[in-house]
Amino acid sequence: MARASKRDFIVETATGIFLEQGFKGTSIDMVVNACKVSKPTVYNHFPDKSQLIDAVIDDWLRAQKPVMRSCGGELDLWRALTENWWREETIAMYRLVIGEGWRFEAAAQRFWREYDAKWREYVEKCGNKLDLSPDEITLLQARVSHELWTRLSEGGKRS
Repeated sequence: MARASKRDFIVETATGIFLEQGFKGTSIDMVVNACKVSKPTVYNHFPDKSQLIDAVIDDWLRAQKPVMRSCGGELDLWRALTENWWREETIAMYRLVIGEGWRFEAAAQRFWREYDAKWREYVEKCGNKLDLSPDEITLLQARVSHELWTRLSEGGKRS
């Protein structure tokens, strides 16, 4: 199997570092060492760390394909959220964007618009399908938000 392009390899490797160390805690030197490439190679693809995090978030968003299963009830809703939106990597991305998104504002806004908004739409569609009132849908969304924040505070590990 052919190796991915160096750019893709750098982005893939940097994703793990950013998710673990955060934006401020990740240096270009860390990425260089993890990729085992030269610093000019990284800078050739990404002139600065901000462009690298933009590429990381863009690639991460493209890779996300949450399954919008048919909502037959609240159990289906919670199962879909657990399987699709609340994986450990996703929780780590939320932490990165919440904690340091102001450092890469355009990419963070894409995350909120293209990823976070999707589960909110899914909850609303499920609520409508279950004939919940607008107030009940708002309450359901609040319960889901609470669960997400609980997972964020617990490190994403929850059964």
